[in-house]
Order: sequence, then C-alpha cells, then structure tokens
Amino acid sequence: MNLTSKRMLPFLTACASALALSASAQTTWVSDNFEAEGEGYTNAATGSAAGIYKMSTWGGANNDWYTNLVWFADAGDASSIQTNEDAWTGARSITNANAQAKILKLETEGQTLMRPVYVDGATGTISFADAPVYLDTLIKFTPSEDDPEITDSNIKIAIFVNVNSNLVVRHKYTNGEIFIPTNSVFEELGAIDPNEWHRLTIMLTTQAQFGGAPSFEITFDGDKLTHANGAVDAETYSGGSWFFSLKDGDGTLSQVSFQGTGYVDDLVIADWTTPLTSTGLQLTLVFNDDWMDVTFNSSAVTSNQTVTIAPAGGALAIQAIDWYQINGVTGTGVTYSGTNGSLVNASSGTVTVDATGRTATIEASQYTGTLPTGLPGAYATVPADKLAAWAVASGLTQAQVMANAADYLDNYLLNVDETISADIEITSIVIDEVNETATITVGATDAAVNFTSLNGTLVVSTSDDLVSWSDQTIEFSEQATEATVVVPYTAGNFLKVWVK
Repeated sequence: MNLTSKRMLPFLTACASALALSASAQTTWVSDNFEAEGEGYTNAATGSAAGIYKMSTWGGANNDWYTNLVWFADAGDASSIQTNEDAWTGARSITNANAQAKILKLETEGQTLMRPVYVDGATGTISFADAPVYLDTLIKFTPSEDDPEITDSNIKIAIFVNVNSNLVVRHKYTNGEIFIPTNSVFEELGAIDPNEWHRLTIMLTTQAQFGGAPSFEITFDGDKLTHANGAVDAETYSGGSWFFSLKDGDGTLSQVSFQGTGYVDDLVIADWTTPLTSTGLQLTLVFNDDWMDVTFNSSAVTSNQTVTIAPAGGALAIQAIDWYQINGVTGTGVTYSGTNGSLVNASSGTVTVDATGRTATIEASQYTGTLPTGLPGAYATVPADKLAAWAVASGLTQAQVMANAADYLDNYLLNVDETISADIEITSIVIDEVNETATITVGATDAAVNFTSLNGTLVVSTSDDLVSWSDQTIEFSEQATEATVVVPYTAGNFLKVWVK
C-alpha cells in the first residue's frame, strides 16, 4: 500500500505480516513519534532532515556520519522534524504523553519519502493474510492541486484531500465479479481543514467472504468510513466499509510512502491498535448564552450542544460578559482544571469526563467579593455584588465605570442611573420637647431614589461646631420615597443626613 498524494501526504506501499492478534503477543513494526530516542539519536532536533530520523551518529569530523537507515528520502526532499505547536487532544496511536513535542513536516518537493517495515532488524514485508495489520497515525492533510496519478504498481491504497478539501480514497471496488480502480470522495465529512490534526487508522486484512482479496477498513477521527463504493459483505457491494487493494492478490505490507506537503505524527504499524472508540465520549455543555461565550477545542459552542471529547479531555475556554464571574464547571464525573470564583471573568482549562453521556454545567453569576475602584480613601474598594448589579441595571461596562468612578460614586450609593442627578435633603424636623427628641424626615431631590434599596448606608450625624461630627445610633424606619429618623434633641446643635 502506498500513502500517496500531491500537495499532501501520501500513502502506504507494500503491505505485510502475519501475526495473530492477541493481547499476549502484540507486535509493532513501526513506531515513530519523531522525538529523540536513546543515546546517539540527536537527529530528531528541530530542523533535522526526515531522511536521517532514527539514524545513529558514529563518526566524522563533526560526528555527522549516520548509519542504520530507517527513513528513505530522495534527493531534493525537504521534509524535516519540527516542533509541535498544536497537539492533537484525542486518543493517540502512541500513548506516551511526554513524547509529543516533535512532528514530521512533509515537503517532498515532487519526490517520495518512504518508511519501510523492519522485520528482525532488516527491511522486509509483513503479511496480513492470516491476521489484521494496522497502520495508525496522526496527520494534517494539505489539499492537492490535482488528484495524484497512481503509477506505481506496488501501491495498494492512497488517501489524499482533493482541491475541494474533500477526503479521497483511491482503491478498487467490485460488483462481485470484477475489481475496478476508483476514487471515493467523502463529501459528508465536510471540508478538511489543513490546520487541524486527524487520526487515521487503516486495518489491512484479507476476507474469505471476498475470496481472500486484500481489503481495508478506514477509521477517521474515530468514525469508520463507509461509501457507495465500499462493500458490506459478499452479497452487498455498496454502502459498506470494505475497500479493496489496488494491487490484486498481495496480502503483504513493506512500506508507507509520502508525497507532497502536510504533517505526520505517531506513525505506527502493528498487529494491534490503541482504542479508537475512546475518542467518542459524548459531553453536553450547558450554560447561560446571555452571560458567556464558550469554545470547546477552539470551536464555538452553544448551550445544550453535545461535543465529542477524548479520554484525556478537551480544551474548554469560557469568557463571561462584564460584571459576571465564572463559578465553576460541574457535573457527575466531570472535572475542570481552569480557574473560577470571585471576580474570575475568563477561564480556560481541560475538561474531562469519566464516561460518555455526561453533562457539564458551566455556572456563572454577577461578581462577588470586593472590587477596587481606583478612588482614594473609604471608597478605594466597594462590594463587587452591589457595584455589578448597579452597573448592569445602568447598562455600563467595566471600562466605563472605572474611567468615571468619581463622577458615578453618588449615583452608585443612591442606586440610581448615572444620568440622574439626585441629592439627599431634610424635608422636615419635628421637635418633641417632652421626650427631648427630634423626628427628621429625609427625602431625595429625584423620585428615582428608593430608600429601601440604597447601595450605601443612610447616616445621621450631629455636631456642635460644624467641625467634629458624630454618627448617632438611631431608630431608623424606611419607606420607599423617604426615610424617618429619630435622634436625641440634645445630641448637638447641628445635624446632617447623608449616604456613605
């Protein structure tokens, strides 16, 4: 089989290996994660040519003589090892989480980059006539300018993305009598984004029901591909998942070939594969759309949307609107690594679930705690919940409030819109000389002031000299539009009523 494609990744060529699929005797022929592995493997440094990956240095003036060829690159190939900047978050064919720093960048410049199969330390072939063999890899496809011409008679199957960004498989199909080469286009997958990783797994086998013809099943991001050109069984040759080899009767694999541009990581050829179904855990995200914008694995989601999450988790990013904080991400079997709590307006982290079908509820509310205002003295901080409620009711952003804190202070304390100019005033004083009390009625210059919902505290202060003031402990009864207070008549010659 030969992975081939113009302006993208090519394919597998010659196939291989008979080995029983059993948990007790797993065999891996290829396992390349493009990291530096073991003493002497310095050729996995960023910028290293693909053709020297996994070769050992053994001499030369600059210790740059290499031996033990693993990858074969034709002259002119510019493929190289590069630093990985956007790791795949799903289940991987190579599960070492500490070895995901490097990837293979394909730039074959019209040549063919080839990775042979090694058997007992030498290039060889493996048979899949008696038991399946899996090719499992992570890949970024670059669309082809033209569909590749398959001229090599050893190629068994080719996968590429066409000029319309659709995934294409080059294979043979049959009507039960003759096998015909064709391109199967998977338009239902939508446009393949060249910036996104995909997990591609190909199972190579022979089926007695098809007369022992070499055949393949292809899994793309955890979903088994089916097509009108795919066979279901020996009775139904359309709408199934079985695709037949371009090379008749050859149940062996010897190499994987790449042509064009793209990226590859975690290339494995083995008689086993890490589970694919584990990429299919379903998680429903629930949140208030009016208060938050949420993305999952960099894609915007809406409340009650169900997403597919890998066992290792997915990237969750939450941005609350002004004056709202993220209180947490909760749910049975749900964990979240991002920050949350008082005044946390934005949060990002990894969300994980213990089983499919879980629901994660993203909780938010108006601010709690205390909020700095930038003002000096007693109003340097104010209760965040009161300020948030006032600002939301007034339609003010955080930037507007912080920029105009001094001008808005009285409006906040009186809990009225910032467009209203209102003051507190004494409307009457009634003296009770017998009981030596003064009953003071307080009103506001604007009817919008409601004394039952002030953000500040209504205070009565007395003084004998207009210099030293003393707040009085008083009996205070409130009404919506006015407040009545009773103070000792002998408390002082002067008094004032204010909100602080």
